[in-house]
Formats: sequence, structure tokens, C-alpha cells
Amino acid sequence: MKPLVGLMLCLYSVCSLGQAETSMDLSVGSFNLHYISERRPVLPWDGRKNAVLAALNELDADIIGFQEVETWRGRGEQGENIQLQWLRENAAQYSAGAVGDPAIYPDTQPIFYRREQFALLQQGFFYFSDTPDQIYSRPWDQSFPQFASWVQLLNISTGKSIRVVNVHFDHSSKINRHGAAELVSERIGPWMESSEPVIVLGDFNAVSWFKTIDILEDAGLTLADRDGPTFHFKRGLNLFPAIDHVLFSGFHQEGETIRLNKRYEGVWPSDHHPIKVSLRSPQLFDQRPLVSEGDCEILNESSASLC
Repeated sequence: MKPLVGLMLCLYSVCSLGQAETSMDLSVGSFNLHYISERRPVLPWDGRKNAVLAALNELDADIIGFQEVETWRGRGEQGENIQLQWLRENAAQYSAGAVGDPAIYPDTQPIFYRREQFALLQQGFFYFSDTPDQIYSRPWDQSFPQFASWVQLLNISTGKSIRVVNVHFDHSSKINRHGAAELVSERIGPWMESSEPVIVLGDFNAVSWFKTIDILEDAGLTLADRDGPTFHFKRGLNLFPAIDHVLFSGFHQEGETIRLNKRYEGVWPSDHHPIKVSLRSPQLFDQRPLVSEGDCEILNESSASLC
């Protein structure tokens, strides 16, 4: 399709949705997969990868953020990401965002989205440090680098975009968790000010009443309800409240949070239980084009329904 024709069709199909009230309904999940370590062969991947796929299919989320999608060989060592490759080959209903060449883009926190429902507009990352845009920069206490990945997705059926931020906060440092929460709040501020719906999900290593979560709620996010513990020590030991969460702005929660607290053919998929939250966002469309010419160049390759 010629770019100009694609642009005209794109703007027509989106703007012709009109100004009547519509809604954006979607389900979002979070799933810490537990890294693969050649030095510490805990939860061997070959023994549980089918359980991971079974859990992913049962979760059936429209968007899902993964943490610890990593084949760990030590600090500074790069190599094949076995988990990411396997997920991309075996979860055909999804496309992967927030991924790239690990030399320049961290690929251990991908965000998967239904390929028939969304198109990827932008992606990015920032590290929890004084130099957040420097890849693999260390946090405030100089421990292991941790970061947020994010995507901007176009909902093909509504023509509206949303931002999804996928985080993994430090498990051992309160200073790092608080700093990370402050940085996330700062980065999502402009998106929220422009009334773009925002979802922040992941492994926060913080229960709901910790200051870490307070910082995010003070920034205007709403914490989805919890359905019990999410970390189980690789043994099904549910000893303390949820540390994996979904927070959101521009939505309200529909129904209860789903937590998959189960084995598959006797195998735990991970040391975390995956969770899913259903969200609804009533929207009023204005007359501004919701998709730019640059966006349409992307969409021409991924969705004939809009461009």
C-alpha cells in the first residue's frame, strides 16, 4: 500500500469511530519466570518450560509483562536468551515488545501483546540509577542493575494508545525500591498528564502497604486488588502477601484479580505465581488524529485493518 493512501485510510478509520463514548477492555498479566543459571541450576528450564506455556495459555492475558527472562552467566556476560526465544517460538498468539539487541537494549523484561489486538508504536527502557538512560547502569547502592521496560501500544479496535511499564524492583534494598518507584512516577507523569492510559506491572518486591507502593499511588496510580501470595519459594510455600502487582491510571478494574497458584503435571512453572487483572477504560474520542504518519508506516507492516 502506498504511504499516502495508507495514511488517509488510517486517519479515516480511526477518526470515523466518531465522538461517541466507547471503551477499551483488556486483561493484563505479570509473570516472573525465574532466570536460568548455568552456575545455579535451580528450577531447570527444560523441566518446567511446558508448565510455563500451560500457565501462559491458562492466564490468557491480552498483555503480559515478564521478569527474569534471562539466561544468566554472570555480570557483564551476554549470550543467548533461551527463555525469550522459546516463548516467541511457542506463544504464537503474541508479539514481543521491549526487546532488542542486548548490547544496546535489555531483553530480559519483554512485554507480550496479542498480535491481532495491538500494534507496537514505541518501546523503551530506563534503569533505576542516577543515569537511568545508560544501559546496565547500577542503582544507588551499586548492587545488580535493574530497570523498567515499557511499550506504547495501539489498540487496533479503538484507535487509542496505552503505555505499559514492566518493572522488577530490588528485593534486598529499600533505598533502591524507593528510588525506583520515584523514577517510575517521574517517567509516567507526562503520559498521565496527557490522559493516556498507563499500566505499571511487575515484581515490586513490596507488599501493598510498603512505602514503595505508596509512592506509586501518590503519583496517581490505582493498585489492583490482591488474591493472596505471589512468591512461593519454589515449593508452594505462601508465607507472605503479594509482591507482584498491577497498578493503573485511566482504567477501572473489572472483577477480581486472578492468581494461578498451581502446578502443571506436578511442576511449578516458576517461584512466582502469575497474575491477571481485567481493566476497562471509557474513552471519549476528540477530532485530533490518533495515529501519526510515522505510526502508519509501522502499522502498514503489522495491521491492514487500520492502514
